[in-house]
Amino acid sequence: MIRLTFNVDDISIVMQVFNQIRVQRAVSENGSYTTISGLGPITLSSGESTYTEDDLTGTASSWYRSRYYNSSNGIYSNWSDPVLGESGEIYYIPLYPNEIDYDASDQLVIDRIRRLIGDPKTLRRDYGEEMDSNVHDDGKTYELSFKGWPVSVVMNNAVYSDFSDPYVNGYRYLVFNDYINQSVTETVVSGCDTTIYTHSVDVWFRSFRHSDREIMEAYDTCPPPVGLTTATANSEHYMLQTAIELLMQEAWEDVIEDGARVADEGTRYDPSPGLRMRDDLLDMLKKRLEDAIKATILSGIDGVLID
Repeated sequence: MIRLTFNVDDISIVMQVFNQIRVQRAVSENGSYTTISGLGPITLSSGESTYTEDDLTGTASSWYRSRYYNSSNGIYSNWSDPVLGESGEIYYIPLYPNEIDYDASDQLVIDRIRRLIGDPKTLRRDYGEEMDSNVHDDGKTYELSFKGWPVSVVMNNAVYSDFSDPYVNGYRYLVFNDYINQSVTETVVSGCDTTIYTHSVDVWFRSFRHSDREIMEAYDTCPPPVGLTTATANSEHYMLQTAIELLMQEAWEDVIEDGARVADEGTRYDPSPGLRMRDDLLDMLKKRLEDAIKATILSGIDGVLID
């Protein structure tokens, strides 16, 4: 799945002669280029200089070329230099379902807490045969390079778009119903056949420290901050309290698992700066929550009694 971007310089001049961009694809740079169904032609539009075209069956190893064309009289320009699909702004089509589809109000809460704890979602990609080591020995489990949730899963050119295949285990493992590897029989020099296993991986996924579900569960089970009750606490109080609890949980994990200084002859590892930054962020959020609580309490005071 490839998205190609075409930038047309001087669109007004080009449209005096041509009205389309035509695209062809080949399996190699010097291979035989052919027109692919659904890949163009792209109709030029006055005043619009940038055009995108999606090749749903293209891969990072596909090659493309393009030229201007006039569909009325058949006039065309020279073909452009070939471009590799990997250079043509590869993108993903979000076909794999979300873990949970939250409504707009819940999503606003989740996004707000993400900003408070510094945990934005990052789009990452695992692809290519170099990801072979991420396939476990059972042949059906693929391990993501980071914690996350898939948005597009393509294995051996097959597109997966169902919760049940693969299912996601622990935000790190994609477990397929069938074996990931493809068997290919080759004849070696001695004349004997041998079976080898190959596979290609192309997984786009959103990476994070906390999933949307984890954040929402923490928010839904968050008690009212000290000094407030369920009747007086508002969503801002709960979001700040949830952010503090999530960061405290991470701080404990970091101290236990990664809190020691390590040094040898060649290297030195010191997590102290990162841990101090986490503490500073916690202090800042606690101060904001304290101020919000005070503002809420004082808002119920109508006057001041002076003896």
